[in-house]
Amino acid sequence: EFEELNLGSLPPTFQGMKVYSTDEKELIMELSMKWAGNPNIIVAVKAFGLRATVQVVDLQVFASPRITLKPLVPSFPCFANIYVSLMEKPHVDFGLKLLGADAMAIPGLYRIVQEIIKEQVAKMYLWPKALEVQIMDPSKAMKTPVGILHVKVLRALKLKKKDIMGAADPYVKLKLKDDKLASKKTTVKYKNLNPEWNEEFNVVIKDPESQALVLNVYDWEQVISTFTCKFRSFGSNSKFCKS
Repeated sequence: EFEELNLGSLPPTFQGMKVYSTDEKELIMELSMKWAGNPNIIVAVKAFGLRATVQVVDLQVFASPRITLKPLVPSFPCFANIYVSLMEKPHVDFGLKLLGADAMAIPGLYRIVQEIIKEQVAKMYLWPKALEVQIMDPSKAMKTPVGILHVKVLRALKLKKKDIMGAADPYVKLKLKDDKLASKKTTVKYKNLNPEWNEEFNVVIKDPESQALVLNVYDWEQVISTFTCKFRSFGSNSKFCKS
């Protein structure tokens, strides 16, 4: 188990990049990456009833990852999935301190540990195997906008008291449910339980049948009230809201 896990303050460096274009809706990048970090990693090892503390030092990683963004979609961030695979076995260099001594100085141990790490990482991520990270549902991401919803936040009445002075500092955040874009936000009305905003926002709609607008009334970072609005049709009576 990890007693301490800190990857340090030094970022990886990219020494080169190739970009490939294909006939598919995808973007492929191959990187040459080097990371010579300053981590503080301490691992507690237990075996045969004995416990020892091992420290990882002088960690360096050399790898050639292939990053594929696909499918490319018209919605931000413009791709639905990230696939990461390695084009060759990575080189990982490090030292191990066991009870204050350099354990990697033991004859043959360094090579054995190196091969174990390479083989285990290769089994999981060596191309064509890949780590997949879904950013958004591709079926929803491929939908193009069908309209713009105009939202005007007017006022709130009789909000809950949120501080010892019997007041609140409310503001409203609004966004589409499951949307990756950041929330839109009104100004803060200080010490006011009946605030008036009269602020207008535009929200892009792709699927009025499934999308919903969520409005949260906050005092600092605490939610006071939540309202969900579903769209029935575009027009002056296009929605109904419930808390």
